[in-house]
Amino acid sequence: MNSFRRFFGRDDGESGQAVVLFAIMMLALLFAVGLAIDAGQLYSSKRAQQEAADAAAFAGAVVLYQQGSGAEAIAAARTDALTNGFSSGGACLLSTPGPCTDAASQTTVTVYWPPISGSFLGNVKHIEVEITRQVKTSLVPAEAAFNPVRARGVAGSEPLNNGYAIMALDRGGIDRGFWTGSNGHVDLNGGGILVNSTSSNASENDQNQSSNFSIETPWGLDVTGQATGHWTDLTPPVPVNAGHSQVPDPFALFPPPPVCASAPCAVTPVYTSLPGAVGGVVTLDPGIYKVKIKGSGNDVFNMNPGIYIVEQGFDTSGNGLVSGSNVFIFNTYSNYPGSPGLSPTCSDVSLTGNGNIVLSAMTTGVWQNLLFFQDPLCTNPFEIGGNGTFSGTGSLYLPSALFMLDGNNATLSGSQLVARQVAIQQGNITINYDPHTTAQPILPRLAE
Repeated sequence: MNSFRRFFGRDDGESGQAVVLFAIMMLALLFAVGLAIDAGQLYSSKRAQQEAADAAAFAGAVVLYQQGSGAEAIAAARTDALTNGFSSGGACLLSTPGPCTDAASQTTVTVYWPPISGSFLGNVKHIEVEITRQVKTSLVPAEAAFNPVRARGVAGSEPLNNGYAIMALDRGGIDRGFWTGSNGHVDLNGGGILVNSTSSNASENDQNQSSNFSIETPWGLDVTGQATGHWTDLTPPVPVNAGHSQVPDPFALFPPPPVCASAPCAVTPVYTSLPGAVGGVVTLDPGIYKVKIKGSGNDVFNMNPGIYIVEQGFDTSGNGLVSGSNVFIFNTYSNYPGSPGLSPTCSDVSLTGNGNIVLSAMTTGVWQNLLFFQDPLCTNPFEIGGNGTFSGTGSLYLPSALFMLDGNNATLSGSQLVARQVAIQQGNITINYDPHTTAQPILPRLAE
């Protein structure tokens, strides 16, 4: 008891011990509170720097997606970091790679294109940003040098596999966003069908013969509205997922091909007439075609590798043959790249009679595995009729147009079909979807 009394200062000669102990306890409590405040400051700074590093890396990735240079991507990253309060200092140009330090704020912004560390080391489609700042805390503000906070972000333009062999993009209430007639033959492998239409008859299949309509398991039909006709009564049944969320246009951000009329960039040739045949073969070179690519009789066209900007359309009626490898075809309006006006003049792509097209897409570059791209301003249909045949490796992309297959033996063999609307009135469509031979959306996104 005496010891207890003495502890609380009630024993003669030891009355000051409680004050000392209380002071020690308060000091410990203040130290704990200070540590909590300092830890919170460090955490808050880390989060702010991480968000800034991610945003800066994403800004650089957007520039890379838009085909900007590495220096432009670095400048975009540094500019975005500065916008969020992290300066690179005045000693560095915005396009300077590596570390740049702002002494006033004790901040270092390091930008590398391509990244020099991590999973995307040396990948020219990615950019790396690191932000380091010496944080002054409340408990020991003079020791900021011991409190460096680092945050790192990596972003790039990465491919994204969407997994559909056929996509009907129209997002309204259109009937028959996808339609197969009773004489249509469909064979899909490696992917299913996507229909964005909200209609109660968004996807109609009138083909009741299982041998003439097949989608490889486990793929089926994803439709926002409803499906009618023969789907689940086929053998094997085609799974129908009605009420599916609409899917954005996967290629909406693919840029149209640029046109350069003068140095210092490569000059784009312009053709106002087709070359003459040599040995029965008309050889076409990449460039802008202000003349319809059209043959007669048994004309044979060979397309050399490269980018073709077509302003007057295609017509391979008769027995025409068109072949080529490593090509990208952009079907557009008549005065591209000038202003299209309120009513752009576009031309059809028509493959009728016994015409035959055999093409393969470019395997590198911006439009890798995108074989045919019709300008979103052009609503003219792409039609294969009669006994026409189109065999293509790569994606066909008609964002604002109808794809029509209408002929006794009309045939499409390809890698992927993406159109506003798809109608297979009669004819044969075979698509072997493979992400290695189809265009993949290349979109900016955070990677690390």
